[in-house]
Amino acid sequence: MAIRIRDINGYIVALCAAETNAKENDLYLDDGIHHALTTKFILDFKSEGYNCGGHDPLLEKLMKSHKIRDAKEELEKWLDGLK
Repeated sequence: MAIRIRDINGYIVALCAAETNAKENDLYLDDGIHHALTTKFILDFKSEGYNCGGHDPLLEKLMKSHKIRDAKEELEKWLDGLK
């Protein structure tokens, strides 16, 4: 999933690109970059003995506050348009 990296009130968050509109200073990461980073993070955390679950509730709240549409619904609309 493509993501946008954005500063929200001094917090750096990762947002779903399909669920947000681009803003100035966003850093856009396409599907390939996102996948590569995810794999790297999982390997790094596992090598340090961490369970890969869990998250930061504050960042989750900030991320959700910028969501303007649902990625699954957007995909379904796109797939319907291919019919």
